[in-house]
Amino acid sequence: MRTNIERFLERFPKNATNWAQATDEVRDMARKARELLEEYEGVIVEPVNFRAIETPAEWNTEGREFVLTNFDRMADRTKERFYNYFREWFEGEEE
Repeated sequence: MRTNIERFLERFPKNATNWAQATDEVRDMARKARELLEEYEGVIVEPVNFRAIETPAEWNTEGREFVLTNFDRMADRTKERFYNYFREWFEGEEE
């Protein structure tokens, strides 16, 4: 699961130079990771303040790190929920 998530996140480079390279997917994944951690694990995590981010590189870097760090915090069952929520994204190119 984690490998597919990492592969998907590589679409959003840490050195992005324009906003076309930093889209809502990273933000949506970060939000869902935070929500699932709170709902199923009882872990409260401070969200990434995407509104305060000024560059596409920062958007991608902070978002990617947040997603992976919090995915690693999840119990296996919560990881499966997260993965299933975004399965089409993670496995979309393998078809």
